[in-house]
Amino acid sequence: MELEIQSAKLVLSIVDKETGEIITREATLGDFKEVKKSSSSGTRTRKPKDDDPNPKATLLEGKIQLNNAAMELTGWEAEMKIDIRFLKKGRVIIPVMLEDPAKGNRLTKTNTISCRGSKHDNLAEYGTVFEVVAYEEKEGWFKLVGDAPQKEDDIIDVPEEISNPDENEDINVDDGIEAGDIDFDLDM
Repeated sequence: MELEIQSAKLVLSIVDKETGEIITREATLGDFKEVKKSSSSGTRTRKPKDDDPNPKATLLEGKIQLNNAAMELTGWEAEMKIDIRFLKKGRVIIPVMLEDPAKGNRLTKTNTISCRGSKHDNLAEYGTVFEVVAYEEKEGWFKLVGDAPQKEDDIIDVPEEISNPDENEDINVDDGIEAGDIDFDLDM
């Protein structure tokens, strides 16, 4: 036996608490619109498990997620503005996070900070999971130590004598050519 719904009726009774009046609303199946769940164009990222006792930050699509241990280390709370910067220290570039009400992005209740565009792309070069470590040189700043291998192919070591030549030193080039070896006659 196959069943098919021909019609349906919904009766809704609402009580006004102030007056005690009962309001009744009725609707038939044809009055309802079919609601389709929309699927987002991208994949939804889920919050990673937060059972790690080490302070970590995870780079997700468009944001960075701090675990509870990182929140404890930093002392940050929801609604604070957090900025991600890249410090150059010698030949090394270090990604850091700090509170900055002027330039930062809002820290949400779910411990995420917006991280999009070039900042996201630059941070992705250092990895997707970062250890959050207090930056020893500035209080309130935290280094992000990524899980990607360090790139050293862009670093060129220059010997000290080339990078800092002594300005008083005479340059003596001896290529074995004598003044008599050169013919100064002009053929016209």
